[in-house]
Order: sequence, then structure tokens, then C-alpha cells
Amino acid sequence: MTSGRAREEEKEVDRLTPQWWRKGVGPRGAESAAPRRRPLTCRAALINVRATHFLMPKRKSESRISARKALLLAAAALTVFLAGEAWNLARSDAGRILLAGRLGLGDPAQVTRIVGREIHRGLDALGIPRDSIRESVSQGGPAPVRWRVGLRPDASLLQTNYAITRCVEEHGAAVLSGRESFGRQGESLVTLLVGLPRRPTHEVVLVRPLPVRGEKPDEPARLALVLYGFDEDPDRAPAAFALRLPFAVAIVPGGPASGRLFREARDRDREVVLHLPLEPLNYPQSNPGPGTVLVTMSEARITGLLRRHLAQSGSVVAVANDAGSLATQDMSVMTALYRELARRHLPFLHMQPAAGSVCRTLAGDLGVTYQEPDAVMDAEARAAKPAALDRRWKQLLKQARDRGRLMVMVRATPQVMAWLPGALAAKRLEGVGLVPLTAVLRRPVAL
Repeated sequence: MTSGRAREEEKEVDRLTPQWWRKGVGPRGAESAAPRRRPLTCRAALINVRATHFLMPKRKSESRISARKALLLAAAALTVFLAGEAWNLARSDAGRILLAGRLGLGDPAQVTRIVGREIHRGLDALGIPRDSIRESVSQGGPAPVRWRVGLRPDASLLQTNYAITRCVEEHGAAVLSGRESFGRQGESLVTLLVGLPRRPTHEVVLVRPLPVRGEKPDEPARLALVLYGFDEDPDRAPAAFALRLPFAVAIVPGGPASGRLFREARDRDREVVLHLPLEPLNYPQSNPGPGTVLVTMSEARITGLLRRHLAQSGSVVAVANDAGSLATQDMSVMTALYRELARRHLPFLHMQPAAGSVCRTLAGDLGVTYQEPDAVMDAEARAAKPAALDRRWKQLLKQARDRGRLMVMVRATPQVMAWLPGALAAKRLEGVGLVPLTAVLRRPVAL
């Protein structure tokens, strides 16, 4: 059957082949070089060959593969994002408190430090100096750390309790319990247990002493005066320092005449404030001086510059900012400055703070006494006539009587130096007492 099919195929080939090709001649009778077509293989060899059909593999759907890859990529990105968020949470104070409170994880000492910092923040918001806090390790007490906080006789225990509660709750801790009692000398005591549920970290005892007997309720108001701006005209500084009037002086370091000004102030037994130049927003168009602390400086360079300024100034009662609308908003700059001030136990006087300043909050975290002058007389000091000075001075004297004490900083222009002796006369003060600057600076409260 196979041979018969082969013969039929050969006949079909012969029928389709032109005659001139079968005869071996070209289409016009010429002999063709093309030989007669012959099979390439032997017919007998093809008898037992079985036809084979190859199946092409089916191609997978590219859309299905792309969708799967997209889902895997999205899942991987989500996993990385969640891992990063978990890492950030674990490194934040709120995250550490959360892990410690819910799962009991974390370093107990670190949790104690975080809670203590928040308690400090609440006390700082009320203006309680850190020197008024006595810390000790409690052996066998309800919490591992015990604080005894001295308050003023007129302080509010309820307000202090609220400030501490609000600050610790912002980071996930809480005031676990509180009780009120009286001490041996009649002082009011409020004992707060602060920390995490079933894990207290601090026992805080608020102590409010009784008013001192014999203290006169009509004690005269106190006013401290600080003059600044002597670097603008150093030659008039000696005459100003020689005035027999009680005032402190703020001197800018790093200038050509700074060393001489510091020496003359010490020779006249003046209280000295280091008027530290800090970078303003429009620097260098507004340049406080050659010794300015810039936000581009490293922490080591800032610390070194501050130490050189303090070495030049000698003994100072405080450090105040000269300009600094940009630097006082920079956390790194103020941290470097505050660490050195905390080491030397120097308060920071913040003149005309900017809206975004970090100084007050950071001072509480780093244990630096922070205070703002109650008034700064700058525009009035530059006025051509003393009428503006008289009006402002009258307002400040009234504030001093109402508050009991006041700190005023005045730019020492020639107009001010001519006006000052009359303004500080006893008749003009009307019962307000002029006191040294240290008399109105915040001091630790006795425990």
C-alpha cells in the first residue's frame, strides 16, 4: 500500500513538471543544465518512517504574570514600610513606653529616664527650677526613684499635679495614684506615683512650705536693670560703668573692644551678662559680630567658641542672646550651647524670642534655668526725645508693683545714659526698689 502511494505521488510530480524540464532542455529548446529531478532518498527507506507531529508549547498569559509580579512587589514594599515604621516606633520615646506598658519589653532604666524627662517638662512649664528637685534612689519604696520637689508658699498643688499629669500622658505614661498629707512643720505634701500600669517609675513628693512668719505683705517691689549695646560705642562705656546706680551690663564677646569692656565692668564691680551673638534670619546682611554662633557650625565648634567667650568675659551671672532669630530655632545649636551652660550652672536669658524658638522646651530637657526679661526698651531708647522713655518707664514701674519683681533690659544709647539718673531717682521710683540682677533671677526653692 505504501509503494502504491509513492507511485501516485511520482505521477503527480511528473504531471506538474514542464516537458522541457523533463527532456533536459531549456524553455527555447536549448539544453538545460538542470538534471532530471530525482528523489533525495530511497523509497525503501521511507517505507517504515512514521509521520511525527510536534506540539508547540502553549505560552503563559503575560498579563497574569505581570499582575503576580506587581502584587509581590507591592507586598514587599508594604513589608519594608511596616518594618521601617516599627523600627521608628521602637526607637521613639512614645514607642518605648508603649512596648514597655503593653508587652513589658524594653530597658527599665531607659523607660525611667523617659518618664523622668516628662515630669521635668511639666515642672519646667510652671517655672520650677531643677535645683529645687532632690532625687534619690528608693530602697523598698513603691518606685525605684523618689523625687522631692520644693514649691513656693503661694504655688498651686493642683496646678502642679495637672502639669505633671498632662506631660507624662502625652508619652503614654500616667499618674497612677496621689495622696495629700502634711509634714512635721505643717507644710503641705502631695505624693504622686508616676509610671506605667503595674510598673511605677517615680514617686514624686510635692512640698509646699507655710508662709514665713513676720514676712511683710507690703514688701516693696524689686526691679533689676540690665544695660546692653556698649559695643556700638565702646568709648562711652567707662563713664556709664562709673555711674553710682545699681544695674548690670550685657557685653558682646569676640569684638575688638570686648576684652576691654569686660575688664572695665569687672573693675567697677558690675554684674556681667555674656551677650552671646547668635545667627539671625537675615545673616549676613544683619551680622551681630565676629564671634557669632552660626547654624552651620558643628557641636564641637560651638562649644569651643562659647568656652572662649566665657574665658574672655570672666565671671558672669547669666548668658543672653544677641539676635539669634535663626539660631534659637535650631535644635542642634541650642543643644550644644545648653550643655555647656548646664555644666557651668548658668541661666539663659532669652531676649525677644522668635515664634519658632526651641529654647524654653529644650532648657527644661537639659536642666538649664530659662528666663525671659519682663521688658526690653529698644525703640524707646533710640527715640530722639525722652518722652517715649518716660511713658514706658511709668508703665514698667506699675508692672513691678503689681508683680512684685521685674527684670528690664535697656539699650544704652546716649539718650538713655542722659535720662537714666533722673529715672532712677527715689522720687521717680515711688517705692520700687532697685536690686541686683541676681535678686530676680530664678533660684532653687528650699526643700
